Amino acid sequence: MAIKGQIYDVTQSRMFYGPGGPYALFAGKDASRALAKMSFEPQDLTGDISGLGPFELDALQDWEYKFMSKYVKVGTVKKSVPVEGGSTASTTEADKAPTTEEKPSEAVVEEKEAAANEGAQEN
Repeated sequence: MAIKGQIYDVTQSRMFYGPGGPYALFAGKDASRALAKMSFEPQDLTGDISGLGPFELDALQDWEYKFMSKYVKVGTVKKSVPVEGGSTASTTEADKAPTTEEKPSEAVVEEKEAAANEGAQEN
C-alpha cells in the first residue's frame, strides 16, 4: 500500500489490509486521496491529491506519519508519463533529474562559467 508515492509493507496488519479486511481495497494502490478524504469510493483510490483542502491534507499527513512509524517503506510508486508514439514510460522522481539538455539555458551557461572559473584559478 502506498501513501504519497511511498510504498509500505503492511503484511503485519493482514487483518486490516488483507483479503476480507476493512481496508483491503487500499492494498496494492496509492490510497493517498482516499485516506485524506476518509473515503472508500473507487474514484478516490488514487495518489492524486490535487484539489484537497487543508483539513484533508492534514489528515493525509497524519496517515503518512502513522505509516512511517509503523510500517517499513519498501519502494516508490513509478508514474506513467506519455512518450512519443502514444505509449507510456514509467518514471520516479529520482529518474527526473534534469540533464544538461533539459536544463534551462541559463543554468547550463552558469555551469560552464563556473567550470571555466575553476580552471582559471588552478593556473
